[in-house]
Amino acid sequence: MLSKDVLVTVISPLFDSYLNENEGIEVICLATTDGFPVHHVMKDTNTFEADKMAAASSTLYSVSNAVTQQILDKQFKITFIEAEEGNIAFVAITIDDKNFVLAMSARQSINIASHRMLINRMAKEIIAITYDKVDAIA
Repeated sequence: MLSKDVLVTVISPLFDSYLNENEGIEVICLATTDGFPVHHVMKDTNTFEADKMAAASSTLYSVSNAVTQQILDKQFKITFIEAEEGNIAFVAITIDDKNFVLAMSARQSINIASHRMLINRMAKEIIAITYDKVDAIA
């Protein structure tokens, strides 16, 4: 089982690289589906409270999952919130049999298609590196 400390150690460099290599990304946050922050990074010019972001991510996960199950009879995968000067994407991921929500906010300079590609690629990388870490521990 992957502890929170090991998870943060493993994903922290990945979060930093995405934030530093993509000028338009403002915030990246991983939270549990029950509303607790796991890890986040943000540009120096951005301010937000990790607890509030985790709670919002959890709520959006629950609502999105309920809607997709009721209408499509499927699991929630990704949700976008379009704002006046940017977007926020939320992706459901499972790490070591636990559900999480990965959130990424970006300025308008990153269009929705690129934003979707970035957060999905990051989610796959998180799953891959944590899977390798769980295998190494086991």
